[in-house]
Parts: sequence; C-alpha cells; structure tokens
Amino acid sequence: MPQIGWIIDLTKCVGCHTCEIACKAENNTYPQMSPLPLKSDFSAVGVSYRRVLEVESGRYPNPKRSFYTMACNHCENPACMRACPSDAISKRASDGVVLLDQLKCVGCRNCAAVCPYGAPQFNEQTGLMEKCTFCVHRLDVGLEPSCVSACMGRALHMTTNPNAPGDAPDGFSDHRLTRPAVEWLRDKVNG
Repeated sequence: MPQIGWIIDLTKCVGCHTCEIACKAENNTYPQMSPLPLKSDFSAVGVSYRRVLEVESGRYPNPKRSFYTMACNHCENPACMRACPSDAISKRASDGVVLLDQLKCVGCRNCAAVCPYGAPQFNEQTGLMEKCTFCVHRLDVGLEPSCVSACMGRALHMTTNPNAPGDAPDGFSDHRLTRPAVEWLRDKVNG
C-alpha cells in the first residue's frame, strides 16, 4: 500500500504558526483563533488539526528554543483505528491517509487515549472526535495540503513512503509503536 506522509525540517521551522492558521482556515475548525493555546505539548484547548509546538531547553547562558509542527502522522499501524469501537476510523488503501467518519463516531475518546501524538481531538461543540485529514479534498484534485502550501520557511513537505522517523525531536514517541508517516530532518530538504 502506498503511504503518503510528512517531511518536517526542524532546521527551517521558525514557529510562525502559518501552517496552523492555514489549516484552521482550510478546515474551518473551532475555535477560530491561532495560535491555539495548549494545555500541554500534545493537548490543545480546542480543536486544531495542526499545531506548532514551542520547546524550550538548555540553561543560561545557552538557552534554546525550538519549534516543530505536529498533526496526525497517518501511521502505517494506527493505534486510533484499533481502539475505535464504532469503526469510525479507516485507512485509505490508495494513499494510507487515516480518516475519521463523524457519522460513525460516538465521541468515546478511545482514539485520543491511545494516540501517542495527540492527533484525535474532542470537539466540545459537536461531542465528536476530529483529526487531520491530510486535506484529502485537496489531494483528490492534485493539490498539496493547505499547511504545506502555506509554509513560508519550506519546513513542511508532503512525500510518498517517508523514511520515518529520521532524527525525531526529543519527546517524540517511539516510532515502532505505530510507524508514523513522518520523516524528521535536521538539514536542507532538496527543492
């Protein structure tokens, strides 16, 4: 099965939140504010399919601030799909995109409990779960996801069959758990 995924160049992300804002505009997610406040690194106050995490490390006199963009990683072996009691989560055979059917979702939050990346989020307005769709409505007509198109620093790219995970940032879950379709780079991406 082909697998579509992300390439994220950690040396190019400057924390501008443009990908996050483009995602909210494209998908009309609630609430309409960006950057969306976070309860913790992987827990949003509201629904935001893509978010930019800001991580501080180091100590005086060498503090460091890093940024990285996160969304659903459309895993090869998605834990959310296995945990869903209503079969609301599926994986497209054509490209490996993991989708959540809100007509089948019962809002039990099992998918959120097992996802190591915080991708499925509970929408308090609808009582249902939501997550990144990799902008399948754009993919199906030959366009990139809105977050990729909007990334000013060219830190975010889409790819087919990524060499996951590459050099993942500190705190990223063990890739062997779900085999996320994301490749982390710390050098230049060709193009």
